[in-house]
Amino acid sequence: MVPTPDFIVSLREKIGTDLLFLSGVAGVVRNDAGQVLLGRRSDTGLWSVPSGILEPGEQPAEGLAREIEEETCVVVSVDSVVSVWTLPEMTYPNGDRSQYLDVCFLCSHVSGEPAVGDGELTEVAWFDPDSLPDDLGPSARLKLERALAFTGRATFDGDRYAAVPGPGADRTERRVLATFRDGDRDVVVRRATDADLPAIVRLLADDELGATREDEGDLAAYRRGLAAIDADPHQLLVVLDDDGEVVGTLQLTLIPGISHQGAWRAQIEAVRVAADRRGSGLGGQMVQWAVQESRSRGARVVQLTSNAVRADARRFYERLGFIPSHTGFKLPLSD
Repeated sequence: MVPTPDFIVSLREKIGTDLLFLSGVAGVVRNDAGQVLLGRRSDTGLWSVPSGILEPGEQPAEGLAREIEEETCVVVSVDSVVSVWTLPEMTYPNGDRSQYLDVCFLCSHVSGEPAVGDGELTEVAWFDPDSLPDDLGPSARLKLERALAFTGRATFDGDRYAAVPGPGADRTERRVLATFRDGDRDVVVRRATDADLPAIVRLLADDELGATREDEGDLAAYRRGLAAIDADPHQLLVVLDDDGEVVGTLQLTLIPGISHQGAWRAQIEAVRVAADRRGSGLGGQMVQWAVQESRSRGARVVQLTSNAVRADARRFYERLGFIPSHTGFKLPLSD
């Protein structure tokens, strides 16, 4: 297991499992041959870029260089900031809640040969960028993609909202929005693309209600719907991606309003998890991510509806803290 820094242990004695916001750093290290330095983590077993938590008062570049040398026995120069983002909140098996500001740097090899250092890694090696290990963590893969495509401008997580693609735009990009743990696997949340539509429709159709209203044989209407979602900066359709397999989905809508002093609301809809993954906790993590995403976009309340016949779904949302405070009404409109 990765050891917990002493200052975090001390804080936990005071705050228990309450949310702790921490500063993390990561480095994409390249050598003269263009290879990148990776280590296999002792806690997850996945390959990753070197990373660590800053000590109080520590400068980010100095802290990263320290972490890399301690973990990999390699000395580096820290050259450029590649990306800055706040990761989704995570809960550890012991109940501790943490969230990380993650700053990724591009680094150059100065000296030293890769070797296991302080025990946080079980293997360390150089890899060609076109021959990366299959069991590379999704977050590390994204950091590598950003670093290797770096042109001098840092990437910020908010950039995904800066330029919203209109109808007909290329929606093949699969940018990771969050990463969850499912047993010994990483499952990522990413924006849905046209290629995901068959899987999304199958998820929507996989219950007694959806089976009567979805049509997996004709995707044209679904494509128009996705184009409209992508054209609206207040809409987001996401999928849960397990190594290329879509195992969940939901739609998030931000709604401006006048009541409650002009408060914005967030609406969560079309929450689905594949039948063979229900009960794994993925659905709860996905909805909790949507709640946090809503908060980060300025929403003051998150709302959703669930059909009255879905007793299991109602219990699921209540366990997540949603209150059945209103009675919903719907009026189908005929053609």
